[in-house]
Amino acid sequence: MPRRIEHAPTIPVQFPADIDYPDYDGLPMADNTDQAFEMTSAYHTLLDFFWERNDVFVATNLLVYYRECDNQARITPDVTVAVGRPQGYRGSYKVWEEGQHPPDWVLEVASEESVEMDVLQKPGTYAGIGVREFWQYDPTGGLLNPRLQGWRLSGLGYTELPHIPVAGAEIAIDSEALGVRLEFDGERLRFWDPVGERYLRTPLESEQDAIRGEHREQERLAIIADLRTGSNPPSGSEG
Repeated sequence: MPRRIEHAPTIPVQFPADIDYPDYDGLPMADNTDQAFEMTSAYHTLLDFFWERNDVFVATNLLVYYRECDNQARITPDVTVAVGRPQGYRGSYKVWEEGQHPPDWVLEVASEESVEMDVLQKPGTYAGIGVREFWQYDPTGGLLNPRLQGWRLSGLGYTELPHIPVAGAEIAIDSEALGVRLEFDGERLRFWDPVGERYLRTPLESEQDAIRGEHREQERLAIIADLRTGSNPPSGSEG
């Protein structure tokens, strides 16, 4: 039976129209190195995947203000994706300035300091502002069970997305909002593109691919040089 997270309605509060919306909430980006790595890895992986689409906005640790004239009505997802919104600089994401378009997909990377808020508070807020999919990932284990969870908005709350059997993956869940599959392979979070039939490369993997490609090119040039030297002996040599 799918689990449900219900949204608790909030009472609107009146604030002056000239209110300021700071771009920084005074909190650290991450609580530890594992959380920081997973946040930035997921962000750069998705940023690279959607790079050629100008209608997909991807951000990490960006303040989302969801009620105009209320600078306390805000939340900071670890990774944010808004489909149908243009790329470009934002100091914060203000839903009313984005055509009343909330983020479509958010990811929260769990830490000991953040997991209680991620589980008990944030889902209700995300459901209330209309975020289509809410995802949680526990990089170290022991905080979430299962370690990867996906939730889809249905009515006033979230319904947990089903796991699908995939060879080599402990957990695999399809994201309708992103059009990719998220997998936990027992060691790390990965993104599978069903159209390109490939795993999306992380920044580290892309860098390693570039280094390997450079080494292969150097080896190829060295082989060509050796062949040319061997096939063209100096004039006057015995042969």
